Amino acid sequence: MNLIIIKMKKYTAHLECTNNGFYTVYIPCEKDDFPFGWFGEGYSVEEAKQDFLDGFKAMAEDHYEQTGVKVEAEFDFVYDASAFLHHFKGLLTLSGMSKMTGINKAQLSQYVCGRRHPSPKTEEKIKKSVKAFAEELSKAMA
Repeated sequence: MNLIIIKMKKYTAHLECTNNGFYTVYIPCEKDDFPFGWFGEGYSVEEAKQDFLDGFKAMAEDHYEQTGVKVEAEFDFVYDASAFLHHFKGLLTLSGMSKMTGINKAQLSQYVCGRRHPSPKTEEKIKKSVKAFAEELSKAMA
């Protein structure tokens, strides 16, 4: 069997959170990116990420055994707004997030609890606000 290596590439893995605090990780990729499909899930971000990585490893090993083609990849994990708010709810208050984003606390609470999901425009507003805050924090202790 000849060894063929698919060029390693970095992919963005998306973390989402359901209304009961269950996380899912997946990659929205083109059908040609991977010769197999998989996802991860768990009751914490860490658990979901590990399940995702373990699933990838198992699928890649199985694919190699079946075809002789080695699949390698790296992943960057990004949160959707609901997953971010749910994961960091103990560190960032709704009042603070409301001040940061300009979005009403009650509306943010709906996102944290999974009763509603932000529109693409609101999701982008949250992302921009959080990134600006993170940049400001990174400079605060320089």
